[in-house]
Amino acid sequence: MSWKSFHGQRLIERTESAMAKGVDNATEAIGAISDQQVPHDEGILQGSKVVKANPADKLEVAISYGFGSGTGFPRVPYAVRWHENDANFQKGRKSNYLRDPVFQQGPAILRRHLNQQARRVW
Repeated sequence: MSWKSFHGQRLIERTESAMAKGVDNATEAIGAISDQQVPHDEGILQGSKVVKANPADKLEVAISYGFGSGTGFPRVPYAVRWHENDANFQKGRKSNYLRDPVFQQGPAILRRHLNQQARRVW
């Protein structure tokens, strides 16, 4: 390949787009695992999950439960309490419902999704 036919900017754009999609897919996968662990009585807390990408940086994605500032929804007051404190949850649900999937399974999930998207770049 000669330098005249090298399309570096196109490669950069495709790579950035693929990595952003990989991060987004990984976040959704982690969120699905968290949905299976979040305390569930009426489903309000589980239904409050928000996955939001930073418009200024496509590689930065946040996932949260309980709504709160910036979401336009009223805050679920017990979201932090049930995340941080143990209790007698039903149906195999537990505290640390977001932290555990992020730290225990997150790196492998992110790696898998980034690799899948990297194969599609060119």
